[in-house]
Amino acid sequence: MKRLILVRHGKADQEKSGNDFERSLIKKGRKDSKLIANVLVKNNIKADLLVSSDAHRALETAKIFAEEMQYTPAEIEQEHFLYEGYTTGQLADFLSNLDSKIETVIIFGHNPFISQSGIRLSKNFHQSFPTAGCLGLKFDVKEWHLEPGSGDIDFFEFPKKYL
Repeated sequence: MKRLILVRHGKADQEKSGNDFERSLIKKGRKDSKLIANVLVKNNIKADLLVSSDAHRALETAKIFAEEMQYTPAEIEQEHFLYEGYTTGQLADFLSNLDSKIETVIIFGHNPFISQSGIRLSKNFHQSFPTAGCLGLKFDVKEWHLEPGSGDIDFFEFPKKYL
């Protein structure tokens, strides 16, 4: 059994004049990311690998999750393709190169790609991700070769569920 957890970065600064890659989380984004990370901790969800877009807001979100889940920030693998825009096939190709000993991976990224990956990899997920949203998918496979439409929804967490 493999578990893929897709996380959209927390709410970020919306200033249009700056560099998109460098945008930071706002206070709400940090608070919501911590809230959802703690939901995973309370549900005893652990990851073997944390992989983040190298854009500042996604990496900030990953670091919040890492801290709450008792990982060090150095354990976060950074992948630029998660920022540039990717297809679900490219994400599946990336995952297919992982060691089969890895059971659970958390991917931190951006919309619309995170939502699209969740929709395409799951059997029945059809929602958009709010900021700091987190979708857990389970795949009944031994290796990281994921087929479109084969993931069962394990959970879908987002901040408004807890207001």
